[in-house]
Amino acid sequence: MTTIVGGMTTIAGGSAVKARERVALGAVSRRKSDRRRRQSGGDDDRENQVLPDVVKVDDALKTVTTMGVSREQVLASCASTSLVMLGVGYGMRLGARAIPVEALGGDFSSALPLVSDDVKTMIIGAIGAATVVTIGRIALLQVWEEFAASTDRSNAQVLGVLDGPLDIAQVAALPALGEEMLFRGAVLPLIGGVPGVVVSSVVFGALHIGGGRSAAFGVWASAVGACYGATALYTGSVAAPVAAHAMANIASAVYWNATRADKVVASASQLEEK
Repeated sequence: MTTIVGGMTTIAGGSAVKARERVALGAVSRRKSDRRRRQSGGDDDRENQVLPDVVKVDDALKTVTTMGVSREQVLASCASTSLVMLGVGYGMRLGARAIPVEALGGDFSSALPLVSDDVKTMIIGAIGAATVVTIGRIALLQVWEEFAASTDRSNAQVLGVLDGPLDIAQVAALPALGEEMLFRGAVLPLIGGVPGVVVSSVVFGALHIGGGRSAAFGVWASAVGACYGATALYTGSVAAPVAAHAMANIASAVYWNATRADKVVASASQLEEK
């Protein structure tokens, strides 16, 4: 299973995360030792010192995230996992339409079409859901330590090796498309109504545990899945939760890069000092 930004594309498990943390600590330690040696050499050395007091965030993130994991591997893992989920979800919808077995929910795809005729409602629903998820995520990062730690570990494994906005767009949009097609496009209408929202959300949350993310992150993912499920029912479409999921993923990546990425470096430095 792989987890990206808020989707399910993480390249490494817990042991690899610990290894990356040790690599980061070593890098910080070496920089600090070099700085001390330069400082002990006198004023001339201090004037010529070029090492910054704080390790550059981008360099440190790459140290934390690139042990055996390249940008190409992250993007390939994201694409392959997302396409598999997309194929399974869409295949279930086609199968229900071709062979509407009553015991298997009949033609459940007709109960929740991919796109609704009410475009305005889809737009409102998508923007509303993305806003709720984004605000909720930011709020929880401030008050729920375990959730914040899981988010930092998960995002540090991926965002540090990405190269620019196109990479972020890819790892935000592809998981949104694949996951929503499977969970909201197939599982939800197969079961139907509120029970479908609950079951699809619980499974969605459970699959977000691992790769550096704890059960706390799984609880959050279940709540997010419920929000997307409610959006699907409200708009009568799968497209709305797909759009909401993608927008929330992009917002999460931008926010984390802007406000929390440097904490990976700061935490490594503090641990090394202890």
